[in-house]
Formats: sequence, structure tokens, C-alpha cells
Amino acid sequence: MEKSRWIWYPGDYEIYHSILLHSRREEFGCEYPSMWGLSNVYPRVTFEREVEFEHDGYIIIHANCKAYVLLDWVRHARGKRIEVKAGKHMIQVAAAKTDGLPAIFCESDQLISDSSWRCSSGSPICDVFAGDEPAYYSPDDNPEVFPFEYTEIKPVSVTKTSVGKLYDFGRELFAKLEFSCNDTVKVIYGETVEEASADDALIYETVAAGVHSLVPRAFRYVTFVGDAEITDARAMLELLSVEYKAKFACDRPDVEKIFDVCSYTFHLNSREFLLDGIKRDRWCWSGDAYQSYLVNDYLFADRALNRRTITALYGKPPYFEHINRINDYSALLIIGTSEYYYNTGDAKFIKFIFPRVKSLYDFIVSRLDENGLVVGRPGDWIFIDWSDIDKDGPLCAEQILLWQAHNAMKLLSEVVGEDGTIYSERADKLKSLINEKYWDEEKYAYIDSFTSGRRNVTRHANIFAILYDFIDHETAEKLVSSVLENDAITKITTPYFELYELMALCKLGRIEYAQNMIDSYWGGMLKLGATTIWEQYDPTQSGAEHYAMYGNRFGKSLCHAWGSGPVYLLGRYCLGVHPTSVGAATFAVEPNPGLYKELHGVVPIGEGTVKVDLVNGELSVISELDGGTVIWNGNEYKLPKGETLTIK
Repeated sequence: MEKSRWIWYPGDYEIYHSILLHSRREEFGCEYPSMWGLSNVYPRVTFEREVEFEHDGYIIIHANCKAYVLLDWVRHARGKRIEVKAGKHMIQVAAAKTDGLPAIFCESDQLISDSSWRCSSGSPICDVFAGDEPAYYSPDDNPEVFPFEYTEIKPVSVTKTSVGKLYDFGRELFAKLEFSCNDTVKVIYGETVEEASADDALIYETVAAGVHSLVPRAFRYVTFVGDAEITDARAMLELLSVEYKAKFACDRPDVEKIFDVCSYTFHLNSREFLLDGIKRDRWCWSGDAYQSYLVNDYLFADRALNRRTITALYGKPPYFEHINRINDYSALLIIGTSEYYYNTGDAKFIKFIFPRVKSLYDFIVSRLDENGLVVGRPGDWIFIDWSDIDKDGPLCAEQILLWQAHNAMKLLSEVVGEDGTIYSERADKLKSLINEKYWDEEKYAYIDSFTSGRRNVTRHANIFAILYDFIDHETAEKLVSSVLENDAITKITTPYFELYELMALCKLGRIEYAQNMIDSYWGGMLKLGATTIWEQYDPTQSGAEHYAMYGNRFGKSLCHAWGSGPVYLLGRYCLGVHPTSVGAATFAVEPNPGLYKELHGVVPIGEGTVKVDLVNGELSVISELDGGTVIWNGNEYKLPKGETLTIK
């Protein structure tokens, strides 16, 4: 018999931990909960299971809240042994909790609690399957505590400064700081020496004499201000337990180092959900998460992490504002959900989440203008990127995301057995309108706005047009020279949109540009001593200028998930591994070494991995699963499972 797990109303585990996460941010000694609304868990849940006992046995229902048990409609107390006769039985548990996640656990010789139980949030009919997680398999476990792993990290140096003692832990961490002190001491956290030594550092706190284990925070450096005696100082690194399934190496050692730093950056930000950064926001932003789904697929392939993030972002209907209050982030959540399905074939999750997807989509449509275009309504944030975009009236980049959201809804509706015709019709109508209103033949580009009269061109809409196949291949190729290779068009400055630009170029075979950017942009940060990838990097800046953002001289995150893009770029476009049908039932291996003379890598795909080696012009590929096709020098080769295919 398999092990029991704690169970709860589906999606409420994610929502509960989302509430905790989005209430933890602090700045300058002030609490800073999220700027958008948060859904809540159902406080009262009924769980139900029909079961047949082969012989006389027992059950004990554990609950983390007030609850009672009905065995064949006879009430029993939770936590008590209930004798069960051989035969068929109906078991119900009513659970209620006013300040957390109501959950139950079944201890028995013949019955386990898992997602086969049904539950209800109020209806007399238990019509949905319960949620569970494999981490909680003991009556003593607590599903309200997320299961991180901890590793002790000792400081690599301690330096006396003008204000106290500076501890260097060697690299960026997200950790509990533990120490003893004999007097009151102020603790200043910093991603840099300058921040950890500053009066205006973002994060600090003051503690009394005693033994301390402080709440986890992001830091590399810590200053203990004053003359208090500090003993036993250590950091307990807090990480999600994951398996690194990807590897990358080539004839340029610096690239392997960049890949490893990007991977570590991503791991630090892979927690309950996929976060933006570990120092400042520590929130789950849909745009950041969309790119993180891609990186996760090519690094950990931790499907549960993507599912948790998607579920937390949707929350619960009805919707009164866009996801994170950002119009484009609502569209990206729907698009990301459809891409999750395409990459995994996980129809069970789509059937669970689809009512929330449909409700969000209907909210988006309800706020369109009379032409079916995205416009900024009161409370909306038309973001796209930190760039000088002409946002007068309906913005082109928003419309292309909406077009792709229509397409995503068509796919997702078909997964749940609904007719998707209305979505394809809306997509076709919108495409015609976009081409009518935004295409500028003279500039050979999509303009930002047709209402301002400026006819301004930025890269963003044109990048989306390439990425989502809004245009044909010939037009995409011409857009590269008219926009992406046009120095007169404002450059991208964030790793966030730079990844989209590099994806578009790689999709069209221009991988050398991406490889040079990896060397200069990401490599430039490492040359400055970065141990994780920053939120933004401007090579024209110097010294402490690099740390400023949002009007704060230490406001920039120096460990930001959207900086991990090279993990995806190198796996998807350089090693060339990607699914060609739902769930990676079929997939392609299409290496493009570009500037590299040798390639060595492992890429997760489907439920397995693919290993690729290119040495002296000889390509070797081996796969753990069926369905692969190797494309090399214009030829296609079937890739048998478990056999090394060598092409000279």
C-alpha cells in the first residue's frame, strides 16, 4: 500500500503559501505586502471517500484544524482510532480552519489519503479531487510549512570596519542568519560590501543579546554594527530540493561558468513558486514566471514547480484586476498555461485549472475597447518592458499578446472537450486589425501606437510577432534587418526582454548574436565579480552605479530569475532539443554550434533527457525516450531510445 499524504482543497495549498510569500517583503524596516489583491483558501472543506475494507481494520483521521469524521454517517472525533468492519464504507470528514489551510491525513491499515479523495468547499456534493503533495507523508508533517532543505554555510572572511564587523559568505545566498551576541546589535544585509556597510541598506534589523536564528533573507555580506561580541555566525542556506538535469559545456570555459551561475541564480529563485528576485520583491510576477517556465523546463524540468506557480498566479475567480495589475501579465499567464500543456501533455492539470483560465480570459475580454483591442482601463498597468515605448492608445505589443492568448484558449478549450471556434475567430479578426492599424510598410515594422501620430517603432511588438509566428518566415527575416539589427531602434536594456530578442534571433538561426551577447552581457557581470545574475546590467556604468535602481542606490536585485535565460537559449537553440508534439511524444534534436567548435550537454525533455556531444565535427546523440529525430546538416535521422546515434 502506498503512503498516505496530507490532503486539502485543490489549489488552496498554493494559495495559502502565496498569501504567506506575498506578505513577507520588507524594506527599510517596514512591512510591504503585495500591491495586488490576494485570493484566500476555503475555510471549510468536506472530504469524502468510498472504500472497501478486505478485513476488519481501522482509521485515524488527523487534521490540522477543527474536524469531525463520519463513518457510514456515524460521527467520530478526529485523532481517535475508529474500528472499521470488513466491507464497503463511506467516509466523510468535515474540516474548518479560520487562520490557515484546512487539511487532513488518514492513518489506516487499508486506506490512504491522497488525491483520489473527493472534496467540496460548500456544496453537499464532493465533486472535485483533493490536492496533495508528496512532501507531506507523515501525521507529524505540517502542510502550512513549505519543505525547504537547509545547508550550513560558514563565512569565508571576517573584516573589522569603521562601523563593526563585515562577514563575507562567499556568494549570494538566501539563508537564515544564525549567531549569538552578548549585546544589542544592528544587522545590515547586503548583496555587496557597499550595501552591507550603508546606513540606507534595503534590509536591516536590530536584535537584543541572545541566540538568534533570523528569518531567511538574501545576502552575501552581513555587517554587525557596533562592538557586541558575535559568536557562531553561520548562514543556513534555504533551497528547494531539485535535481539539476541539464548540463552544458563547450570549448569556451567562460560559457560553462555563465551557464552554472545562471543555474544557481535560477535555483535561488525557485521556491514555493518561481520568484522574480530574492532580495527586494520576493514576489511571483507573471511576466517573470513566464520566462522561468522555459528555464525550468530546460534545467530542472520540475513540473510541480510550474504548476504551483501557475495555480498561485490565477488565484480564484472572480477577477477584478489583471494579474499583478499588469495587462500583459494576464495574457502571458494564459499563454504560459497553454505552453505548459504542450510541453507536458498534462491534461489533468488543465482540466483542473481551466475554469480559472476561462474566467481570467473573460475578464480580459470585458475590458477591451469596441474594436477588441487592449486598452488601459483605470487601475491597469500597461507594462511590456522598461523602455521608451509610445503607449498612447492601444499598444501593438499588447495586441499581439492578446492574439496569442486567443490561440492559447483555443488549444486549452479543446483539451477540456469544448469548442474553440470562437477563440480562433477572435484571433483571425484581431490579426487583420493589427496589420491594418500597426503595420508600417515604409519602416517595414509594427509601430507602437496608431493614435499618437508618432509612428514610433520599438523592438517589442516586432519581437513578439516573430516569436509567436504572427508573421510568416519571409517577413520575420526582413524584420531582423529593419528592426532587430537596426541601431537606430532603441536597444533593450533588461535581461527580461533581451531574452525575448535573443529567442527571436535564435529562432531564425542567428545564434552567433546570442552567443556574443552571452559573452558580453552575462559575462560582463561575472567579470565584475557577480556570483548571480542581476536584474539589469549597463556596461557603461561603473562601481556602485551598478547597484542603483528605482531611485534607490541599492534598489537593484543582484539575483534575478529573468537573468537565467542562457540556460534556455543554450539548451533550446544551441543543443537544439525541443518538443514537436504535445507532451514531447515527438521531439527534435537540431544542434546549432554557431561560434563553438565543441558542444557537450544534457537537456531534459518529456520524462527523460537527451545527451548531445559534438567533437571534431562528429555528432553523437543518445536519448532516454522514444520519438526523437536528429536534424543535422539538412538531413534527418531517427533517434532510437537508449542507442547512441553518431553522425560524422
